[in-house]
Amino acid sequence: MGSHPVTRHHRCPQGPIPAAGGELPLARPGGTGGRVPPAPPGPPALTPRGLPPPGGARHPRRGAPLALFSPTNQRAAFRREGGSGGAMAEARPLRLLALHGYRQSARRLRQRTGALRKALRGRAELVPIDAPHRLPAGAEDDPDGDDPPRGWWFSGPGTFEAGEAAAAPAGLEESLSAVAAALREQGPFDGLLGFSQGAALAAMVCALRARGDPRFPVAFAVLVAAFASRAPAHGHFYREPIALPTLHVVGDTDGVIAAALSRELAQCFVEPVVLTHPGGHFIPAAAAQRKAYLEFLERFCPRQGQADEAGEV
Repeated sequence: MGSHPVTRHHRCPQGPIPAAGGELPLARPGGTGGRVPPAPPGPPALTPRGLPPPGGARHPRRGAPLALFSPTNQRAAFRREGGSGGAMAEARPLRLLALHGYRQSARRLRQRTGALRKALRGRAELVPIDAPHRLPAGAEDDPDGDDPPRGWWFSGPGTFEAGEAAAAPAGLEESLSAVAAALREQGPFDGLLGFSQGAALAAMVCALRARGDPRFPVAFAVLVAAFASRAPAHGHFYREPIALPTLHVVGDTDGVIAAALSRELAQCFVEPVVLTHPGGHFIPAAAAQRKAYLEFLERFCPRQGQADEAGEV
């Protein structure tokens, strides 16, 4: 089946997004982000119009130019701050900080993205990091192993449910600090790739970056099986349209994060691109998806002329 890019911006609901039917599923003890009911379907997809042109797009409410988020400008800033310049530096592959899902880890994400990394070889590099919060080993984990499952935040004491409107979510600030540290210490990075809870976190980082937060110098994000947090304390991330280019990868048969929830989050972004696939809760890398990834990432690879111009800024 082919991909279906969607680039129309729909206004995101204000504040935390309620679950389908206005009811929120209860968290299960030791939950692992399991099944959540689908949200109401969004408007039908329209013919794609492309992402906002660098320096030309404007925020739908503030009218602010988005040149700040141009990957060319990001590279120029890196060079001004002492980064290695020259033609070889400009020709490097894009670098994406990769954020794993709940009960996963950097090592597990690396193992599960072999086909994708092969497809992106020479074009983009994925650099996974571990979430800061360790979780108790489950039945599928080695209790004596050196790779414990991890999570980015909790909706209840030591648990997480994607559909829960948690009254007191815990751990998010530590995770935002961990992402900021990775961007600072292992950078430069061009963008983010997130899966499941990691994609939900990446969307929050995008919101902060779009507001000008200097801790997160990224130009775009690829969000796979993403969703918006239902916690009222997280509602501020979605109140304003998020003006950062994103590719949203949605599995039509995803039984963990329903496809409608991922599309619902996409509506919180300005001009999102949505790629659907017939599979479930995983990062797809078949021919149709590989083509879509490369086409999206190509927008952020500077041509030689752009690289020369960036060096003169």
